Amino acid sequence: MNYSLVLAGLAAGFFFLLLAAIRVGRYLGSRASGDDKGKAGSAAIEASVFALLGLLIAFTFSGAAQRMADRRGLLVEEVNAIGTAWLRIDMLSPDSQPQLRDQFRRYVDERISYYRHVADLDQREAIAAKAGAIQQEIWSSSMQAARHVAPPFAVSYVAAVNDMFDVATAQTVAQKVHPPLATYLFLGFLALVCACLIGLNLAESKRDTLFHQIVYAVVMTAALYIIIDFEFPRIGAIRIDQSDALLMAQRQSMEPPAARQ
Repeated sequence: MNYSLVLAGLAAGFFFLLLAAIRVGRYLGSRASGDDKGKAGSAAIEASVFALLGLLIAFTFSGAAQRMADRRGLLVEEVNAIGTAWLRIDMLSPDSQPQLRDQFRRYVDERISYYRHVADLDQREAIAAKAGAIQQEIWSSSMQAARHVAPPFAVSYVAAVNDMFDVATAQTVAQKVHPPLATYLFLGFLALVCACLIGLNLAESKRDTLFHQIVYAVVMTAALYIIIDFEFPRIGAIRIDQSDALLMAQRQSMEPPAARQ
């Protein structure tokens, strides 16, 4: 499934919903009686609703941007942890190193595949299961190899492997941490309510003010689109795929010198 097209389609649909809500507000406003006292009382309500919309957008936007930055930071930490554990294989006996290096290469291949298919929920889980199985292989081989080296070397190597697994787990969890769906539904509902209130205020205007209506619809649609794009940065226009180059560069460095040429 092309999630970028789905997201664009939802944005287009929401844009027209906002315009329709403004029209509904104009229709209701044209049928209401012009009571100045009522207008004075409703102004406070409208101000509260618009303030709530602005506050909710600000918090949702900030949270989504922060979670995207956290995921990018975790990827850098994972690359560093893999590189450290890879280098510390040299602390083990020469007989144990070839098997572990092969397991490390297969593990990194699965992690790269995981990030490439992170938007495919079914395939992502299958790849994560494969990576988990290779983790067990690495851990079993590491425990056997650690018994044949000096304790300080064994502790240093095992700690690096453990850190590598911990960061991978943190990254997997971070991919699944999102606000509840009700948050986005309420945000969309609130934007529609505000559009209706705008229509009520425009009912007394002698001009159609279509341009201003379009401006509101475009701004609100763009804000919600960017928030969702930040929340799922691998399926829309805002992406962190560039960070994957670090992991692929690490994988390339794990090849024997002859294979890199």
